[in-house]
Amino acid sequence: MNKQSFYESKVKLIGLASLTIMLSLIFGAVAISMIAGIIEMSWVMLVLSIIIAIILVPTSLKLISKAKGNEPSVIVSTEGIEINGYIPKIGFIPWEDINGCVPYSLNGQNFIGFILYDEEKYLKKFTEVNRKILEANRGLGYPVINVSLNTLKEKNSFLEALEEQNVGFYLEKVD
Repeated sequence: MNKQSFYESKVKLIGLASLTIMLSLIFGAVAISMIAGIIEMSWVMLVLSIIIAIILVPTSLKLISKAKGNEPSVIVSTEGIEINGYIPKIGFIPWEDINGCVPYSLNGQNFIGFILYDEEKYLKKFTEVNRKILEANRGLGYPVINVSLNTLKEKNSFLEALEEQNVGFYLEKVD
């Protein structure tokens, strides 16, 4: 095997984008209704509604651009794995830097976490905000670097490609 590319499901990405657009519209409408006096709620609820609406708009735009693009989310080769489809983009990790991987589920999302010999080597190349996003995984007891299986189009082929590269699995595979 030279290189295998794995893509995210466009249908799932469009579904997630539709959900985030709908939620941003709902939270935006709630905020506008509070400002107009139609709904009476606390200032905390107003601020939270505005913040959530503001966060969801760029998230949905990012999901739409990913669905329109044709870049593989993950590339598995004999040299290593390249993780591109997630925020932040991880980039290339050679197999010799990977101790193994662990499948896990968190809030209904299935992941393959990569146990690295030196996580800090990869964390230090990110901005503070992106580093905090990745370190959140560690805070929950999971590897810093992971691949989501929920939106990956060919989940089983991805797992087989990892097995072909003799990447050690520390737990049973996630179905």
